[in-house]
Amino acid sequence: MKKGAAISSILFLGLALGAFFESTKLPFGGMSTPGAGFFPAILAVGLAIAALFAGLDALREKSRDVSQGRRLTWGKIVMTVGSLLAFAFLLEILGYLVTTFLFVVFLLRAVERKGWVVAVAVGFSASFASYIVFGLLLGTPLPTGFLQI
Repeated sequence: MKKGAAISSILFLGLALGAFFESTKLPFGGMSTPGAGFFPAILAVGLAIAALFAGLDALREKSRDVSQGRRLTWGKIVMTVGSLLAFAFLLEILGYLVTTFLFVVFLLRAVERKGWVVAVAVGFSASFASYIVFGLLLGTPLPTGFLQI
């Protein structure tokens, strides 16, 4: 059992229960007309489920050798944070589709060391799928950049 994972799961479960309790003080509403407490309650339930699964996984897991797990290095952290800053800076200039594609490809190539085919396929899929969900289905205004879609 990983002691840190078990402790953090318990803390997140407590946070989820507290958030759910506080969200019950707000009007819940319904699916067609959600109230102010609808979104916080759903998020709290989702967090509680994730914390339970993580806690069960931590309880079932035997002590692993450190060499079996993947190490998180400062280089990966710096590259990820830097790419997030570049994403925020380039979003208005290049637009959502291009910036998201480049962001995902960079993360997969530079941080995770995946091949070009995988990086480009996932980058293309992620940018267009998220554009369809947020831009078309939900009607969220996304920066178009030079594409003017």
